[in-house]
Amino acid sequence: MSEIDVLCIGDLDVDMFISVPSIPGFDQKVGGRNHGQKPGGMAANAAVAISRFGLRSRLISAVGDDPAGVFAVAEIGREGVDLDFLSRRNGVNTFMCVVLISPSGEKSLIRLETDAYLPSVADLQDAAFSGVRHVHMTYGSSELSLEALKLAASAGLSTSLDLEPPDIARNPLGLGEVLSYVDTLFLNSEALELATRLLGQSFGVRMLREAGEMIVTMGAKGCRRITAEDTVDMPGFAVASVDTTGAGDCFAGSYLASRLSGASPSRCLEFANAAAALATLDYGAQAAMPRRPGVEDFLELRRHEMPSGPRAPHGVLHAGT
Repeated sequence: MSEIDVLCIGDLDVDMFISVPSIPGFDQKVGGRNHGQKPGGMAANAAVAISRFGLRSRLISAVGDDPAGVFAVAEIGREGVDLDFLSRRNGVNTFMCVVLISPSGEKSLIRLETDAYLPSVADLQDAAFSGVRHVHMTYGSSELSLEALKLAASAGLSTSLDLEPPDIARNPLGLGEVLSYVDTLFLNSEALELATRLLGQSFGVRMLREAGEMIVTMGAKGCRRITAEDTVDMPGFAVASVDTTGAGDCFAGSYLASRLSGASPSRCLEFANAAAALATLDYGAQAAMPRRPGVEDFLELRRHEMPSGPRAPHGVLHAGT
């Protein structure tokens, strides 16, 4: 039996949340409300989601030796995430983000990257991959991503990658080789458009490992799963969102937790849509992140609210796309 279901590799940070009526331009000023600092980071958020949905997660990341690093480690440690391979860097500030929240809950982020933004290739110890079922990571560093995915492939592990627009723009040339080691690719509509433009018509599910899948998140509209055989659209859930920070990370973590638990792809899409919607009901990437019973209750409630069944549990199928 595996000791760890999902090994997450990437960033662990501290986010400062400020709600504003609008995003100010240069030489402009708006009033805001500070909602405090909370733990975050794409890889860390996914690790927390996986843990909350009943699976075991491990995080390879880096933090500084400042108070922010101490805070971030303590908070994620309480979630049961394995931190045995976390890199603590002396004399370095922990990576932080300033998150500006609009009245509708949408966010704009300012990344304050430091030398503790990501782990290094040297932090990828063989022991960290031992007893692991799946490796999930970000594309903050093409060198790190490629080495980690190669290690996963050599160990016979399934893999996934969460791809964001800024990371694509930073290193588009290294993306093709990285994708050849990926089973499940998570990206939003903006990232899909950017990757298609930068990489040309060759970008798509054919760039992934055999039988790979591409999951495109579309916010409140839901998501789309693309494979070589077909494309399935799964509608989202309307909720009174407060903060959408980390919703995509929650989606990825809950989708992986469902797949690794044996659920069908369509069931995983529906479950991940519901989990991501619930994760927007409070400030902070992890504050409102639900647990499995909460998601199941939410789905059951929605089904009772819509007795005629307009939400097809298998989504909308586009064969041969």
